[in-house]
Formats: sequence, C-alpha cells, structure tokens
Amino acid sequence: MRIVIDARYLTRQYSGIGIYSERLLEHIALQDRENAYFCLVQPDYTRPLALGDNFHILRYEAPPMSFGTILWLHRAIKKIQPDFLHSLFPLFPIFYKGKLLVTVHDLQPLLMKEWTGKRVFPLNKMYDFFYRWMYPYTFRRANWLIAVSQATKDAMANFMPSLRDKTIVVHSGIEPGAGDPPDPNILETLRQRYGIQERYILFVGSTRPNKNVPVMLRAFSRFLEMSPEGRDIGFVLVLTRDRFISDIMHVIKGKKLQKHVRILELVNQAEKRALYHGAQTLFFATKLEGFGFPVLEAQAQGTPVIVSNNGSLPEIAGGASALLVDPDDMEELASALKRVVFDQQLRDTLIENGKKNVTNFSWEKTAKQVLEIYNHLM
Repeated sequence: MRIVIDARYLTRQYSGIGIYSERLLEHIALQDRENAYFCLVQPDYTRPLALGDNFHILRYEAPPMSFGTILWLHRAIKKIQPDFLHSLFPLFPIFYKGKLLVTVHDLQPLLMKEWTGKRVFPLNKMYDFFYRWMYPYTFRRANWLIAVSQATKDAMANFMPSLRDKTIVVHSGIEPGAGDPPDPNILETLRQRYGIQERYILFVGSTRPNKNVPVMLRAFSRFLEMSPEGRDIGFVLVLTRDRFISDIMHVIKGKKLQKHVRILELVNQAEKRALYHGAQTLFFATKLEGFGFPVLEAQAQGTPVIVSNNGSLPEIAGGASALLVDPDDMEELASALKRVVFDQQLRDTLIENGKKNVTNFSWEKTAKQVLEIYNHLM
C-alpha cells in the first residue's frame, strides 16, 4: 500500500497533536516495514524521527488550518497516488477524491465559543465559519474516524449522530521510558534559571480557553489563603505565550502571585520529565480535554494528579488514580490542592494507582490498532 499521512502539526514547537504524530509514526514504523508511507510535515520540523526506509518525509509549507490545505494540498497528494490519506487532525483537501481516514482529538473549536477569541473582527468570524463548515464536512467525507478517547467519540456522536457507527476509539499511548528517573541536575538547573521554589504545583499545557488556567490560578491563590503552611509553594506553568496570555497575566497581577508563579516556555522532554518528578502535584483542571498526555506523563513519574471530572480526563486518568474535581468550582479546586499537598495517605494512594493506570496505555498498542484500520480500509 501507498499511504499518505498528513502530520503537519509536526513543527518546531511541541503540542499534543505533535507528540501524537511523532509517536504514532515511529511505532507504525516498528511494526510495518512493507507499506510505503509519505508523511507531510511543516518545513521547520527538525527533530529526528526513528523511521524505516519505507517512510518518506515531505515538507509542505501550508499550515494545517489554511486554504492551502483545503484548496491545493490535493495536488501534492495526487502525485503520490496513494491508496488512502490519513489526516492526523480533522481537516483535509476538499478536492481529494480517494479513501480518507481522520483522527479526531477533540471538538473544542465547535463547542467553545471562546476558541477563536482574541482575534480582531472580522478574522474571528472567518475562523468560526471555517471551523463550523470544515469540521462537519470532514466528518461526513471520511470513510472512518479515529477518536482518541471515548469522550471524544461521544461528543462527536452528540454533534452528529451519524458518526457513531464509523468512529473507532483508539487511545493514544505513553512512551516506554516515561517513568524513568530523571537526571536530578536538570531540575536543579531549572530551579536556578527560573527561580523555581523547592515545593511547587505544576501545569503543562497551553493558554487556550479550554485549559482553564485563569481559574486554576485563582484557586491556587485561594489555596495559599487557606494554607499558611503552604505559603512557600510555587506554581509552575509550562506553556507557550500566545494571544490568550494576557488573561493569565491579568490574574497573576490581580492576585499578586508574581513571586509564586513561574512561566516556562519550550522545555524539552528531559526537562519536562524532571519537572513532573519534582512537583507536589499536576494541577490539570481543564475543560473539554480530548485526551490529556500530561496526566499520564505525571503519573508515570509518580506525581499525584488533580483532574477535571468531565471530558476525557476521568477516562484517561483512571478514576481512583486521580483526584477528580469540578473545574468551575474554585473552592473545590483550592481544597483539592490542600488535600493532595498535605494528605500523605491520599498522595500514596494516587501515586500507586497512577503508576498502575499508566500500564494501560502504550504506543505499540495504538500503532497496532491503527494498522488494523489501515488493512480494513484496503
């Protein structure tokens, strides 16, 4: 077979879809050395991929969400003459006529009105229109859809009931070495570089509205008020500054959290692993999460996790393996922080159950299921 995989969220910056793309490609390569793969990536993508000789990396300049994708990408694909196209995000070139498989991570652009916020008029309206037209069109056009969680599949079926029968849940995985002890010197270097406190709470994600960071910051402020014995604790945010960063900075200044909060950008995998390992807890009370890689990464490092009680997080975090909270209830969030930081029995339970939960996820298993879908398509 000749298979085109549109993996253009592979760019110089890490993202959830980017990590999904890297790991899926590498583990498909481990299991399939016969079919020919043509993988589309962004021109600035430079990280090495461990792929076989049957994989070909093609750089295509148009961003994933662009008219270059929907109007002209089919020309590049037609030259390859593939048996089918697998898009690793829910967009595709509308003039492509072949078989189509699409991975869907979440429906945030359709379910959150704030998603296109912080853009000037009429650009925000154009993005709204683009999402609300292109996502449903892609869903209808695809032969099969992969949802990365049952929660994502359920959201898709609620949005378009006809999708339930052609959507297959394939959980993402976690790297085999995710639980390896990090080099302690890495964390010490980060402490000195950024002034990170000895004890800290950690968030890993973005500034997007679904990440709920302003509410988590207010809850952290309330936690400091409730817990005099925790006044030395910091809050480390690993995220990229984008158009929503102003909302976060407003809360930090308004609550006078400057001396407690540290914002880190573009950390590498080794640094991120060290941050997980040293954290008191991963605070991940987000909304509408499609999967939630940080949850598994933290659990693999023996870090207790606080997650929202909605979306995919109860499914991925493993129920009793994490403390579930209402992401809109600031008092509940603050109380959860206090419990996880100071209740050693609870911490031990969450750590033990979290390490067990991680064993349910592997990229080897994910790649095997995706290859089964490939074979079924043909």
